[in-house]
Amino acid sequence: MNTNGRRLYKRAAGWLTGVMVLSSACGTTAMANGVMLVDAASVADVHAEADDTPPVLATLSGTQAKVLENSGRWMKVQVGDITGWVESEHLTDGSDTLDDIAPVNPEETQNPGDTEEQTEQTQDLQTEETHPADTAAQDRMSESSSDGADSAAEDNSAAEEAARKATEQTQKAAEEAARKAAEQAQKAAEEAARKAAEEAQKAVEEAARKAAEEAQKAAEEAARIAAEEAQKAAEEAARKAAEEAQKAAEEAARIAAEQAQAAAVQAAQQAVIAQSGVTPQDVELLAALIQCEAGGEPYVGQVAVGSVVMNRVEAAEHPSSIPDVIYADGQFSPVRNGSLSRTLSTGDISQSCRQAAIEALAGSEPVGDKLYFRRVNGRHGQVIGNHVFY
Repeated sequence: MNTNGRRLYKRAAGWLTGVMVLSSACGTTAMANGVMLVDAASVADVHAEADDTPPVLATLSGTQAKVLENSGRWMKVQVGDITGWVESEHLTDGSDTLDDIAPVNPEETQNPGDTEEQTEQTQDLQTEETHPADTAAQDRMSESSSDGADSAAEDNSAAEEAARKATEQTQKAAEEAARKAAEQAQKAAEEAARKAAEEAQKAVEEAARKAAEEAQKAAEEAARIAAEEAQKAAEEAARKAAEEAQKAAEEAARIAAEQAQAAAVQAAQQAVIAQSGVTPQDVELLAALIQCEAGGEPYVGQVAVGSVVMNRVEAAEHPSSIPDVIYADGQFSPVRNGSLSRTLSTGDISQSCRQAAIEALAGSEPVGDKLYFRRVNGRHGQVIGNHVFY
């Protein structure tokens, strides 16, 4: 083997050895760091829990995943922003991607009779034949890198989809919460309005009831007062009517009594006139004098004045007739002051004075044979009322 052949052989052997070491290193590093591949020949669902129940967070295929926890059938992995559980059967450590790369032994390709130049040619040929394998391995590594990039893009798409769904769910939840809040607010407003209307209705009804009660009370009070006033008016009218009737009866009785007395006086006067021989004018004159001298005195005092006049008619030292005794000069003041003349002209003589005159003419003597009288002034004599008789 010449220098170029040995160089080519060493180059190929070193490249194959490097591939094997790289493959071994990659597998070891993947297992050490907890990074595994999702089998590209299957589709793995990422679950929220270590079971088959929904929800499914993402779907992976041919994607690198970071192993966080191993529970036998299930492994907890992280792919980008997604963390969930994947069945172990869908994961691989990535060593099967290098199984088709086998080391080539240069000794097996060299014939015993080959010359060094032939050997070098053979090695050069093997080197040239090895290059397509190298290229295939590189293609597979490129494909693996491309698959990883695709997986990352798919992970990003899945994350974006998950984020979009989460946003939609959040939006829907917010809209639903807003709708429920609006419904509750509407119900609360309607309930408040209903209660306010009920309270207002109750207030109106209560006010109407109170107003009706007050009106009823006022009407009853007015009726009571009117009844009381009517009762009082009726009682007052009855009292006044009774008083008027009493007064009328008393007045009628008085008038009847006066008339009866007048009739009696008249009858007595006529009897006295017939017995004593005096005239009606004499009786009227004597009654008028008694009215002027003792109209305000007790009846007995009135009779006493008439008796004094009759005592003088019978006395020898005085005139013998009633007119002459009364009109005697300086005897009776009513004659001097004119009151006797006025009384006779008006006829204003009380029945008691007329009766006293008749009784004096009939011979009544309450003061005996006394001939004089005057106002009480300390003179001794018989005092009747305001007069003293002597």
